[in-house]
Amino acid sequence: MFGSKLKVRRFESRVERYESVPVETGKILFYGHSLFTRCSFITRSQENPKLVEEVRMKDGSQAIINHGFGTSSADDLLYYYDRLIRPYKPRALVLATMANDVSYGYNAKDIMEIEARIVQWAQADFPGIPVYCFNCVPTLKSKGQKSAFTRIRKEYNEYLEVFCASRENCIYVPLEKQAFFFENPEDVGDYDKVREDIWAVDDTHLNPKGYAMFMDFIRELLADLLN
Repeated sequence: MFGSKLKVRRFESRVERYESVPVETGKILFYGHSLFTRCSFITRSQENPKLVEEVRMKDGSQAIINHGFGTSSADDLLYYYDRLIRPYKPRALVLATMANDVSYGYNAKDIMEIEARIVQWAQADFPGIPVYCFNCVPTLKSKGQKSAFTRIRKEYNEYLEVFCASRENCIYVPLEKQAFFFENPEDVGDYDKVREDIWAVDDTHLNPKGYAMFMDFIRELLADLLN
């Protein structure tokens, strides 16, 4: 169904910037929305630490390719699969979507069906590849809200958890259960109790402090792949 709701080629210039860099294979490939874009080389947030620079193999060599592009939906990620995933023959894929999809008119089932196709394509192209699927990232902006977005967020997270449990080498990553998003241990897991000091002025994206914590989280998450 990709392209059914969106002009997917609106990201062409960003994709071409990624393609301007020589293809490297066998890396851990990050693919998703602005959680990744804002710590990539195409970001406007130059003060943020860069994922590729901060998270490396134990010997110091490059571990990651970051192909995030902000405001993307699952449809966009699927559309650019042949250009931003397949040629790079990744040894692991880290996938994040959903944060923007609702505003484009997608419901939880739509998002999950499209994301499932990305995972299925990757595991067909690269047998045995682990795929880390991030659920919906907490933000300060949605704190305390009861809206269509928060309802769809809950449904999507549930769909994604079930999907990952049904597939080998598909790892569900519940971001709202990561301690760095919260001040108090007892708040972990509650989207409405997210901390307030790690966000940019839009209350949606991480600031440099938040990204430093995010890098620590990524190192821990991928520790076995970074040795």
